Amino acid sequence: MGKQGIHTALLSAILFGISPVACKAMTGEMPPALLAGLLYLGSGLGLAGVVLRQRTPVFTALHSLSGRQWLHLGGAIVSGGVLAPLFLAYGIRFGSATEVSLLLNFEAVATTLLAWLVFHEYVGMRVWAGKLLIVGASVLIVLSGSGGTTLSLPGLAVLAACCLWGIDNNLTRELESLPATLLACLKGLSAGLFNILLARLLSSESGSALQVTAALGIGALSYGVSLVLFIHALREIGAARTSTWFATGPFIGTLLSVLLLGERPPEAYWLAALIMLSGILFLYGERHRHPHTHNPLEHNHQHTHDKHHRHAHDERDISGPHEHHHCHEPLTHTHVHWPDIHHRHSH
Repeated sequence: MGKQGIHTALLSAILFGISPVACKAMTGEMPPALLAGLLYLGSGLGLAGVVLRQRTPVFTALHSLSGRQWLHLGGAIVSGGVLAPLFLAYGIRFGSATEVSLLLNFEAVATTLLAWLVFHEYVGMRVWAGKLLIVGASVLIVLSGSGGTTLSLPGLAVLAACCLWGIDNNLTRELESLPATLLACLKGLSAGLFNILLARLLSSESGSALQVTAALGIGALSYGVSLVLFIHALREIGAARTSTWFATGPFIGTLLSVLLLGERPPEAYWLAALIMLSGILFLYGERHRHPHTHNPLEHNHQHTHDKHHRHAHDERDISGPHEHHHCHEPLTHTHVHWPDIHHRHSH
């Protein structure tokens, strides 16, 4: 399960990493609020059809949320769906694709710190070491690219977006009872409609039909599909590790900005890229194993009949992935694990 979560996080990172370059190349000088709205509206509309075909009705899934989970859902929508894309769109509009892509690495730092400080997620030495290497690589690139230590306003906007997404990532982790597609769809539609309305109130400027279509398409792929994959990774390997693997996305965006947009970052970028790769490989070798106890638990999520799901069904035996309400009996054992929805114990 852990390796699958890593691969899911990496695919999510690739899809998101291409978004700054795609927006820079295809949406022109669209106002930031309108761009943010269209990106998230595209993700919401793209996932709406998937949500309507799911076995669990939307209202049933939402009705099952506790009061605490409703607060988490509202906070995730406001921080990660409404505010963060608005700050990011400002950075894309007024900064370079290279600058935006590189500074997105700070999302991993914000997510890990919040996961450790607020939600008490276990963060081992390998995670911290990998995180420091990634941050060091990011700082080296930012400093070598700007020629000094002063951050631009677009850069500060991207950093603000990263902090808001750090809040969003940790709140989203607590919403495991909601299907990932429904959660991403709710974020997309809410954020999209809000920011488009904000754009109309602040400015009469708009993009061409081609630019609007491009923004919706980028949103469906880089925000919709990417977010669904990211949520799955959160539930399998936790917020700290997901955000670290997700930090590869900004470097993919930087590489595309060089190949497709002709941007030329300084030579120190390649040294920083090697440091970044070292951090990723260091994390990939993590093996977290110790005796632990599972307390009784009842919940609903997609699962297979692995060592944590050995329950019977009234109908014929089901061997593939399926979803239903189920109970976990107390269990004590030892195996390699990550802080997924079944391993959020103290250390």
